[in-house]
Amino acid sequence: MRKPSSQSKGMFLKLLPLSLLLIGQGYSIQGLAQEADNTPVLESQALSSSNGLPNSQLNSQPKPLGNPLPNPLTLSVLLENYANQSPEIALQLANIDMAKATLDNNQVGNRWQANIQGRLGQREFAEETQPHNLLALHVGKVIYDFDQADNQLQADSLSVEQQKVKLQLVENKQRLNVVKAYLNVLLADFQYRIDDEGMAVEYVGFDKVKDRHAIGQLSDVDLLSAEQKYQNALVKRMQAEQMQLKTRVELANTLGLPSERPDELRFPKLDSFKARSIKDVSLQALQAEVLANNQQLKVLEQAQQAQTYALQKAQNTSSPTVRADAWVGQLSSYPELREGSWKATLSVDIPLYDGGAESSATNQVQAQLAKLKAEQLQLQQALRTEVADIYFQLKLLDAEKKQHQVFGDYADLYLDYSRALYENESSTDLGDAMVRLSEANYAMVAWQFKQALLWLQLDYLQGKAVSLQAPKTTLASSDTNSTNNP
Repeated sequence: MRKPSSQSKGMFLKLLPLSLLLIGQGYSIQGLAQEADNTPVLESQALSSSNGLPNSQLNSQPKPLGNPLPNPLTLSVLLENYANQSPEIALQLANIDMAKATLDNNQVGNRWQANIQGRLGQREFAEETQPHNLLALHVGKVIYDFDQADNQLQADSLSVEQQKVKLQLVENKQRLNVVKAYLNVLLADFQYRIDDEGMAVEYVGFDKVKDRHAIGQLSDVDLLSAEQKYQNALVKRMQAEQMQLKTRVELANTLGLPSERPDELRFPKLDSFKARSIKDVSLQALQAEVLANNQQLKVLEQAQQAQTYALQKAQNTSSPTVRADAWVGQLSSYPELREGSWKATLSVDIPLYDGGAESSATNQVQAQLAKLKAEQLQLQQALRTEVADIYFQLKLLDAEKKQHQVFGDYADLYLDYSRALYENESSTDLGDAMVRLSEANYAMVAWQFKQALLWLQLDYLQGKAVSLQAPKTTLASSDTNSTNNP
């Protein structure tokens, strides 16, 4: 049996730390954890001491009021407990309150009103100065205005319901944003591992070139070429490291917790998306379903209905109004001779010339209605385009999966081949083989995330709740009764 040479032993000892490093960092897609109690955690190396920033320094910012983010963090926990807070949601809640206040304010003039009327005065009557005092309780109400108040009530009620649907839309969009931000963090962690392994490989190669350059076997050009490759790999690793931090900051900001920085993230359960298929669905049917259930379209439809009632009110601006009033009390300083202690009236107000008020109000509402109809057509066009884009991307998923699987099989075989050559001292590209395996794992993970996000985006467009579970009902259909009965 041939004994290894001293040069081979030296090369083996030099490559042994790299091999241990790469083996410790390498893992396959099958070993990725699911969200469970015994799930391994994908820890960010950017949050370790390797980047020169200890965890204590990174987490030195003050914690927000309330419960901090759990560690390790799961996507299901985020969607359940942390996806309902954002400035956009707070703004929409304020819009609902404003719509309710507008509804209440517009109905004030049509309700029963009661007030105390008082007067302390003097007047001239029959060539003499007399007291002219008044102290009475007044009650009055507009009892008929040709449905102007009812039309205003219907329009304002629809506006309130419209803002409520907008809130559901905003909340659902927030959930989708949380999912995207969470998956971006995981992808950044995967990319960092690839670039870290690649940098280690280039470093070992550069170190070998330096040794050979020192003994005159390689030129200065070879040395600078190897150093350039190492520096490129180092910069790429630093970029990946910064992307880890950047995606975590974006996730915290999306959650409305800017002082929180997620540390350890578990791989989410995405099994429900594997069971979904686009093969049995036609593009036309999918577009029709989106146009029927999309919440943005529903908001525009409610706005048009509200403007229809507003138009009816505007057309009755110059209509007569009938009012009832009653007074009880001291109506005159001489109740026995003149006005007595009470009176009741039924009055009518018939406008003869409104100065163009009705025409102006009608034209304004009609212009707003035409604008809403144009926005509806524009949104329908955009939705058809977006659905078509998602549809064809889903169609390509199977082909992309096959591509990634073939690359993964190649990476596995190449790793075995490189390991065999390494053991026989015929080659030293074991590190490069492990980098390729990590790239294959990254490609499969990115494919899974793409599949999940495409289906979630489609669910969002269909008015379904953004969830890791298979959708059952649409949000739009669940609110039909409340919308039809404002």
